Amino acid sequence: MARMRVGIDDLPGFGLNAAAGYTSIVFAGLGLLSGVLTYLILSNLTPLRPNPAIIWSLLSTNIFIVTGLVFIIGWQLISINRARRAKRAGAKLHSRLVTLFAVIASVPAILVAIFATVTLDRGLDSWFSKRTKAIINNTTAVANAYLSEHREGLRRDVLMMALDLTRAADVMRGDTRRSRNFIKAQAALRSMPQALVVKRDGTVLLAASANKDILPDMPPSEAFDAASGGEPVMITVSERSQVRALMKLQGFEGYYLYATRFVASNVLDHLSRSDAATREYLSIENRRYEAQLTFALVYIVLTLVILLSAIWLGLLIANRLVQPISALIKATQKLGDGDLSVRVIDDDRNDDEVGQLARTFNTMAERISNQQTELIEARDDLDERAKFTEMVLSGISSGVIGVDENWYINHVNESAELVFNIDEAQVAGQRLDDIIPAFSELVKTGGKKIKAGKTQQVSFEDQEGNEHQLSVSTAKSDTAYGVNFVITFDDVTNLMSAQRTAAWADIARRIAHEIKNPLTPIQLSAERLQSKYGKDIEDQPDIFAQCTQTIIRQVEDIGRMVDEFSSFARMPKPVMREFDVMDVVSQTVFLQRIAHSEISYRFENPGPVQMIGDNRQLSQALTNALKNAQEAVSANRIDGEPAIIEVRVETFENELKISILDNGPGWPEQNRYSLVEPYNTARAHGTGLGLSIVKKVMEDHSGFLLLEDAPWCASGGTGAGLILVFPLHHNQRVGSSKEVEET
Repeated sequence: MARMRVGIDDLPGFGLNAAAGYTSIVFAGLGLLSGVLTYLILSNLTPLRPNPAIIWSLLSTNIFIVTGLVFIIGWQLISINRARRAKRAGAKLHSRLVTLFAVIASVPAILVAIFATVTLDRGLDSWFSKRTKAIINNTTAVANAYLSEHREGLRRDVLMMALDLTRAADVMRGDTRRSRNFIKAQAALRSMPQALVVKRDGTVLLAASANKDILPDMPPSEAFDAASGGEPVMITVSERSQVRALMKLQGFEGYYLYATRFVASNVLDHLSRSDAATREYLSIENRRYEAQLTFALVYIVLTLVILLSAIWLGLLIANRLVQPISALIKATQKLGDGDLSVRVIDDDRNDDEVGQLARTFNTMAERISNQQTELIEARDDLDERAKFTEMVLSGISSGVIGVDENWYINHVNESAELVFNIDEAQVAGQRLDDIIPAFSELVKTGGKKIKAGKTQQVSFEDQEGNEHQLSVSTAKSDTAYGVNFVITFDDVTNLMSAQRTAAWADIARRIAHEIKNPLTPIQLSAERLQSKYGKDIEDQPDIFAQCTQTIIRQVEDIGRMVDEFSSFARMPKPVMREFDVMDVVSQTVFLQRIAHSEISYRFENPGPVQMIGDNRQLSQALTNALKNAQEAVSANRIDGEPAIIEVRVETFENELKISILDNGPGWPEQNRYSLVEPYNTARAHGTGLGLSIVKKVMEDHSGFLLLEDAPWCASGGTGAGLILVFPLHHNQRVGSSKEVEET
């Protein structure tokens, strides 16, 4: 016997193939390496500093590794889930171990991620605390206050200088030199590096500048519009080293005073650094959540890498633990399903408890296999004996029924099934008297009335109401499993019928012989008396004639009865030859129609039909059948209702069927086939030989007759159907079919 070995490779849902296994190892190694490298970089333990480019590179790498690990682990988890749903061996244990390892790996990774997130958040909170914000804001405020002070000082000086110019307008008008000296003196007095008297179109009337080659840019038109009201207007310039002001002059039609003052360079440096620090701080503060999210993503991805790597390692360990046990469970299931060739692959290097369990299982399976082989051989021997016994039982003509001590059926042979129209599979396990009431008396007496070798006559009626006679014998068997009865019976109905027929034939022959001899002299004497003395009788001659006619008529009736007895007693052997059945049927129906014109005969003629048989006996059988139908419809005739006899001839592949149907009273419901027995009739004046002769003809032609109800009985009518069924040879030709109705 070929051995089936179950190993790890035979377990669906566990593990991966070689390529997938190597890929998972590579991704797990990359995950661990990437996790360590990410931690070192973020902790500033490497020459690489965690700038945005480095962080995004680490994030992309870790996401790629996480995606690969998720796919590999997801595929394994799906396989494990499918195995669990399919209730495969070890699937539940595998799921529990994977869950356990996942939890063990997840808790530390999640704790580290939470700790890192909290640390980062606290660090950022310290950077952006209220105190730090206050210092930055104060520094900015001081710088802005210094500039504002410069602007305010310039505004006051411009206002005073404009007043002085307005007062001296009349003095300076027309004296250009004095005007220049005056404005220079005013500019020097108020520490203004540049002071100009200009128009909106850029015309410079007076100018006082430390550097004559460099003049300030002209104010924008919006500044001129703002200064038209007579108030000084401060002008913002891109260089923070200058403060400018513009004011409209009174007494100088269309002219404005445009003054500039410089801020100290060291102050500007401090202001620039303060502004830069403030902007950087505000920029970092604005990108705080972005940085926090970036670091959180890095930590999350790092956590996922560590977590998934740990889960993959847990899956690997779970597979190593579960696969040998699952292989053993699967082998046990196959063994339970009847596959005794299954064996567990035993690794000689595995000397632990699992390996010992596998070897013990293989030893047990080997012993069970050997025992099954022995049992199968013994069973085959018993089956051969049982088949031989069943073959013997099925081959005999007697019916055999086996029952246990409580009369529950355990065996029925084919002959018994045919007799009682039952099926062994349906009646097995049921009581004998419930299935076959004819054996009720036998069950009640417990089989004591029938001794070994003795028989008993039992009668029963089949589903069609026909009575059968059985010769029953019972045998008792005592075994280690209990008491059994074997009931054997033969259907002797046909045998008894044949015996009765033979007996009646002998009686009919004797009666015909004894009665026929004196009939002829009696008839001749009555005729002689009538012819010789009929004319000489003067006293009541009509009575004399009536008496002689009665004698002659009764002698003729007795003669016909004797002829029937003779026909029944001396049925000649049939002379078989080929003839046309339709010719015989047509002639017989024609003669009956002539003799009984009051009856409507309907005849369906399918055309020439050749068969092998005795045409004279067939004609005799048809005549008796039609006579039986004629007597039935005549006795049941009601005024105004037509008497109908219908003859149908139907041909099939292997048989010829002749049906004689009438609308008479029909056959009796119970035991109708007893009418085919000799001298058994349902009519007052019948001899009981007509159907017996028909039955004898059918038996001589290897056919059979059926007593059925007429087809129109289904619609509420009455009538009988006598069906004659003859066998046909395959080489016989059947003519074309046609239907003719004759009355």
